[in-house]
Amino acid sequence: MSGGRGVSGRTRAALLLVCVLAGSCSDAASAQRTVAPAATAAPETTVAPETTALPPVTTRSAAVVLTLHTIERLATHGGVRIAVSVADQRAGTLDDASPSLEVAVTAPTPVRFTYLDPDGADTEVSWTDTIDPAHPHVTVVQPWRQIGATPDRHVLAWQSQGDTTEFLARLADAPKVTVTSPLWWSIDAEGRLLGGGDEAYVAASHERGVAVWPAVQGIDAEGLHLLLSDPERRSETATALSAAAEALGADGVNIDVEGFRNEDAESFTAFVEEIAAAVRTWGGVTSYDLVPRSDRWDVTPPELAFWSTAPQRRRLAAAVDYTMLMAYDQHNQFRPAGPVASPAWVEELIVYALRFADPHTVILGIPAYGRIWNPEQLDAPRAMAVGSMAQHTGVRTPDPQFGVDRIDLPDGRFYWAEQDVVADRLALVDSYGLSGWAVWRLGLDDPALWAALP
Repeated sequence: MSGGRGVSGRTRAALLLVCVLAGSCSDAASAQRTVAPAATAAPETTVAPETTALPPVTTRSAAVVLTLHTIERLATHGGVRIAVSVADQRAGTLDDASPSLEVAVTAPTPVRFTYLDPDGADTEVSWTDTIDPAHPHVTVVQPWRQIGATPDRHVLAWQSQGDTTEFLARLADAPKVTVTSPLWWSIDAEGRLLGGGDEAYVAASHERGVAVWPAVQGIDAEGLHLLLSDPERRSETATALSAAAEALGADGVNIDVEGFRNEDAESFTAFVEEIAAAVRTWGGVTSYDLVPRSDRWDVTPPELAFWSTAPQRRRLAAAVDYTMLMAYDQHNQFRPAGPVASPAWVEELIVYALRFADPHTVILGIPAYGRIWNPEQLDAPRAMAVGSMAQHTGVRTPDPQFGVDRIDLPDGRFYWAEQDVVADRLALVDSYGLSGWAVWRLGLDDPALWAALP
């Protein structure tokens, strides 16, 4: 190495001294080979404060008890249930036998309630409520229900096939009647409103303390279509009907319009709504006669099924003051052979109707007639007034299928003893909290019926 770039003697002596003092090197040559680079200051280190590990965040669920309201319990008799779905998942069912169900929710949650028929299939009746875990007890009830309303008791009798004198005579034989409904108007095959009324009958009924809801009848599907498919004509008829009842001094209007087709259902509902609105302006009562239906029973034959499938039950019940449930005919010329209205069948109809109407707005229609059946002509049974049935004596046999005794006559004909189960039908009015009952019609009834009533 050249002297100009080597280590000077003085420097070498100094390094040797450092090595000796430190005891870390043996000679100057070693010191020259192991000179360390200048030390660099260590970077400053920041020590984090001690932390405590937190448990994972969890949301607690709360148990909410759902309990059926009394009204919905009445509507779940006979195997009907209400399905409960939380977040689109079935959580269970409710019915009269099991009216409570506990569900777990973590926040306000939509819960869907759906009526199921006795076979477990969904029906058209469903609604959604939001369940809040802050409220551990929830009453399950359809939101349109009028909770706490009590029924006004009515005993109504329809009247037809007679004049005012006959009507008043029949009314005198039925002292428990509170409302009479004379059939004064009809809608004919051309869709026209025909008929009139009698102010004298209205006045005489009022003197007896009996209200008058005159009836309009229509049972011709084609004639009803002609009327209902023309909105202007429909409105004019509704207004004319209301005005006629008001002019007579009547207390309301009864709408006995049946047999409209499914295609006319929306227009018919609008027709009823227009009548009810017009009648309400002068303080009158509107009632609608509903063809029966249940989950397992519709009018037959199939080509006539629209009689019971077309009515929009919920909207109609909301439009009128009273729904007159015509609990007949279970059997007739289209459906031989059996009673006109067995008690179990009538109860089935009531349960179904209560999905759509509050009990205090339902009046149970009962038949004042039965039928005698000829085994050779089952498609042509003979109608018979309940008051005269007992005159036809024969062999009485309990019928477990219908809960009504069958009477076999000596000539081979037979009938079911409808007169024996009138009390059973009337008992349903009390057990279901209905507003009363109505009889079709005066003149077919038995005077003993009225005497036996409380």
